[in-house]
Amino acid sequence: MVDHLNESVRHCCQLPRCLCFLLLLGMLVVLLVPLLIFAVRANSKDCTDGLQAERECQNLTRYMQHQLTQAQEVLHKMEVQAATCNQTVVTLRDSLKMEQARVAELQGEVKILKQKLEDTLAEVQRLRRGSEASAENSSSSCSSVLFAVVVVVVLEALLI
Repeated sequence: MVDHLNESVRHCCQLPRCLCFLLLLGMLVVLLVPLLIFAVRANSKDCTDGLQAERECQNLTRYMQHQLTQAQEVLHKMEVQAATCNQTVVTLRDSLKMEQARVAELQGEVKILKQKLEDTLAEVQRLRRGSEASAENSSSSCSSVLFAVVVVVVLEALLI
């Protein structure tokens, strides 16, 4: 009877071991099947094509960012040059206005000097007519006046 009891205990203990083994085998199959499906799908042509497309997109994005950075640097340099040019234009306009004012001033002076020259020439003509009438009397004094007038005219011409 003891043998029979031992055998029945053994049989009873083996049943749960078998059941545990079958349970473990079932769980392994349940876990292994989705893993195999995932591995097959991950290595499929569509998935590898998608990964390749993603890599190409990332490379293109990096390239475009590099191009954008270069374009922004060029734009910044052009903006600096434009600002410099604008400042130069302002400076040149100011200089032009000053030169135009100076030219107007000099033209006024030239006009005044021309009027003085015309007045002096008229005076010389008048003196010449007077000296021709009284050439015998005062030929030496007329020459002195004429010499003085010529000196004044030459000095005024040098001022121009």
